[in-house]
Amino acid sequence: MSTPTAPAAPDAVVRLTREGPLAVVTMDDTASRNTFSPALTQGLVDCVERAAADPHTRAVLVEGRPELFCAGGTRRELINFARGDATFDTDDFFRVFARCPLPVIASLQGHAIGGGLVLALYADFAVFSERSMYAGNFMNYGFTPGMGATHLFPSRFGRELGTEMLYTARNYRGAELRERGAPIRVTAHADVPRTARELALSMCGPPRASVELLKQDLAEPLLAATDAAIAREAALHRTSFRLPEVLDRIVAGYGDTGR
Repeated sequence: MSTPTAPAAPDAVVRLTREGPLAVVTMDDTASRNTFSPALTQGLVDCVERAAADPHTRAVLVEGRPELFCAGGTRRELINFARGDATFDTDDFFRVFARCPLPVIASLQGHAIGGGLVLALYADFAVFSERSMYAGNFMNYGFTPGMGATHLFPSRFGRELGTEMLYTARNYRGAELRERGAPIRVTAHADVPRTARELALSMCGPPRASVELLKQDLAEPLLAATDAAIAREAALHRTSFRLPEVLDRIVAGYGDTGR
């Protein structure tokens, strides 16, 4: 049974609960549909850090809503990027799972789109649903991928498939990713939460110090590789986000500019 580790604010969009040695972080932002709103990104970082700070924690399980794990960037965020008012590389909250000193397992029962999928790929393990949609849809809006996606997609899905996902920007069901040979764990939709929990709990036995040593050793190459990828991607964004059609595509995809 899950129990809150501390009383959550009434309007909290990210919750932290405990299942024995397993800390469970749940993203549940109904109003913003689990996009990267300030409340979700700060809440996610806070909950993961609180989970890791608890000496009883051995692993962290991250869940989204049943129909949607995470949908990535908000309309306002992308419009600000296109206008040159902000850049994605100034805050790497999306690497919070890689920086966590304990193993992180992402339970992707719902769809994971764009930055939401990239976020999940920073977890040590991810469990995908056969029927849910997964996409690196950056190029649908006319700008090049970011957040380390150019490293993560080929690394996690295989070079050919991962590169295809970035170029086509289309939706892939989990079943298709499995059929295409992606080295990921895909299961029936209803089985995703249980499978992810069993996987996470299977890592809770060793001494915490040993778990932390292994996580550090495995995460360092990922952080170094994505440091380099993010620097390259930021340079590409300085051109691609300034293309005049990009703002039009963002507005068409998300609606008006919010003014």
